[in-house]
Amino acid sequence: MYTIIEAVPRVLLLVVGVLGLTFSIKGRAKGVSGLMVAAFAIMLVATVASIIWQFVVANLSSWVVSDELTADEIRLIFMGVGIPLDVAALLSWLLVAIAVLKTGRTPRQPAVAPYPGPGNHPMAAQPGFPSPQPEHGQPGHPQPNPQSNPPTQQPPI
Repeated sequence: MYTIIEAVPRVLLLVVGVLGLTFSIKGRAKGVSGLMVAAFAIMLVATVASIIWQFVVANLSSWVVSDELTADEIRLIFMGVGIPLDVAALLSWLLVAIAVLKTGRTPRQPAVAPYPGPGNHPMAAQPGFPSPQPEHGQPGHPQPNPQSNPPTQQPPI
């Protein structure tokens, strides 16, 4: 009875892992990090293994009564199973945290500036982009150069 009660939080974690894995796999098409998928997969494996271990430990009293294992051997078994389970659980949550932090960052590469519209006329500046500067020599966009083109006087009419 106690084993079932102790397994309830692990079963809830199993549900969270299944839902997380499902949503992260569906979200891969929308750009969800592969770290998130790996995190939930590791979480599921670790949770299933811990549930199985919980039921194996339920027979601990028979291990002690049989006199086949000493207390040191039982501690070694618990440590040999417990440490990898804890490391896997820690790794899964660490991957979740890294994936969340990674999705919250802004891209380091600047976005591509808007291209000129029809007729090679520059478009208005978009938010976050500098105003477009027409280049010298583009048709329809002469650049004044006071040294090469001195102003000419118009004859009086």
